[in-house]
Amino acid sequence: MERIIRPRTNIDLPEEILHHIFSFLPIKTLAQTTVLSKHWNQPCLWPSHPHLYFPCLTPDSVELIRTVLSRRQTDSNITTFRLSGYVTASCLPDCIDQVMKHGIEQIELDVRLDLSFTLPPCLFGCKTLKVLILNCQNKVQNNCLEADTCFKYLTSAGLPSVHTLSLTNVYFLRGWDFFSGKNFPLLRKLCLKNCRGLTSLHIKCPGLEILELERLWLICLDFSGIGLLELRVTKCFRGLSCWANILAPSLQSLYWEGKVSLDFRVESFRDLKTFSLWFYYKVPNRATLQSVSTLLSAICFVRSMMFVRSGSRVLETLAKIDSEGGLPCSFNNLITLELHTKMTKDEITGIICLLRSSPILRTITITANSYSHTRNEKWNEKQYWISQIQKLKSIKFHLKVVRSNVRA
Repeated sequence: MERIIRPRTNIDLPEEILHHIFSFLPIKTLAQTTVLSKHWNQPCLWPSHPHLYFPCLTPDSVELIRTVLSRRQTDSNITTFRLSGYVTASCLPDCIDQVMKHGIEQIELDVRLDLSFTLPPCLFGCKTLKVLILNCQNKVQNNCLEADTCFKYLTSAGLPSVHTLSLTNVYFLRGWDFFSGKNFPLLRKLCLKNCRGLTSLHIKCPGLEILELERLWLICLDFSGIGLLELRVTKCFRGLSCWANILAPSLQSLYWEGKVSLDFRVESFRDLKTFSLWFYYKVPNRATLQSVSTLLSAICFVRSMMFVRSGSRVLETLAKIDSEGGLPCSFNNLITLELHTKMTKDEITGIICLLRSSPILRTITITANSYSHTRNEKWNEKQYWISQIQKLKSIKFHLKVVRSNVRA
């Protein structure tokens, strides 16, 4: 007799697997799935789901968050809590206070607020929180946020378990010395973008590996960390008398964009693998030349260097430094070089001085464009080309790959 095998229509998966599958669904969709299976509709399943995601919130849907959290089982932990969209400033502190009672590990807030908001005290001192990402979508107008999100400095407690912290459009109150090993003993990655209240920023977190700073209003930056591997600084300094003290002996990647006419206090980055620089100024001055010289001395051990942003004045500055006594160092470890140039005379001189200072350079990539900027230059000056040829003759080339990309 032939045996008929019928497929199972209801497979009882373990709750851990179901929770992982459901973690990709918004909470509203998750609740709707309970009509598909009696097992899924059990009181212990979706109300205890560890991943709560509320996307595209509107003023009419904000109360949904409170409703879901109020029905939460007291013994159920919340691994991830994510909000995206419009949130009232009166609702947000209450929501954070609720999730902090459930062993929260990760909070992601990408929200637009109606009023100013201060992070609740219950957030600080939490021993389970590992990731905090806060992005206030409110626009900046006249150097002030429409609705400030305040990251208030509490001297008694920091974020002892956090290893990843990202803050965007946040206003700091008394936060200049907040980032210390005492407040952040486990911090590995720190991102601050378009934050205010931090004219002086002191960071001394021993375990920090990645630091990204963008569009801050700094006068001074003081960083000390033996474990830092990657540093990105993008348009962070304002004013005349600015300085940066950077102690990062293990640094492997450095990206610097924006103001360079500041007092650099740095030591050589002996493990540096990649370096990228972009800046612009209208009139070169002694302070700019000195700052760039100090920075070049610090990155002299770099293996890969990039000046790839259009409009930069890096090559012209190198040519100016070279004409006033030569570059302060040689790049004896430099293997690859990538350049973006308009092919002006000063930039060509800058390229030649880089070639002369890089004895083992193997690969060079040059992207040239905007030839209209060179029309007024006297390219037929015989003396100029003779001088450049003499410089090239003195160089012992080790190049194996040369790439060029000419754009009209």
